Amino acid sequence: MKRSRFLVAAILLAAALPLHAADSKYMSVAVQKTQVRASAGYLGAILGVLNYGDRVTVLAQPAGAPKDWLYVLAPDGKLRGWVNASALTAKKVELSSSSGSVQKSASSGDVALAGKGFNSDVEAEYKSEGGLDYTWVDRMESFVVPSTTVIEFMTEGGLSAGGIE
Repeated sequence: MKRSRFLVAAILLAAALPLHAADSKYMSVAVQKTQVRASAGYLGAILGVLNYGDRVTVLAQPAGAPKDWLYVLAPDGKLRGWVNASALTAKKVELSSSSGSVQKSASSGDVALAGKGFNSDVEAEYKSEGGLDYTWVDRMESFVVPSTTVIEFMTEGGLSAGGIE
């Protein structure tokens, strides 16, 4: 009797696993870096960072959450949180080369730019054509403002997030 109950339970469990796996949706990070947040919005505490090409499992988009935020599980299987859907793509991003002439490694910046179709050759062409100086653009890209500073600034100024989620 115990054996037949165990057999029935094992069969039911085996049947349920593929159904659960079919419900999972996998997506790849389509930007250089994106933050995993504790709540669905840009003011949520940052729990971690995902990099270009990281493959995440979309766990849910719970009712009541903004439609452009997804609750994901990071590739490490430990980090869970909210990521803006605009940073993700359904396409599987493969970071490999079939050519032996390609440099063996690339910076995450190179990979992100290549994914967007913008590389150092294109940037050099822009610089040479218009005589534009990208010094301040490069410098601004290096600025990092912690979310706690942004929240403090908004509070002191009497600002609200408004439409920002």
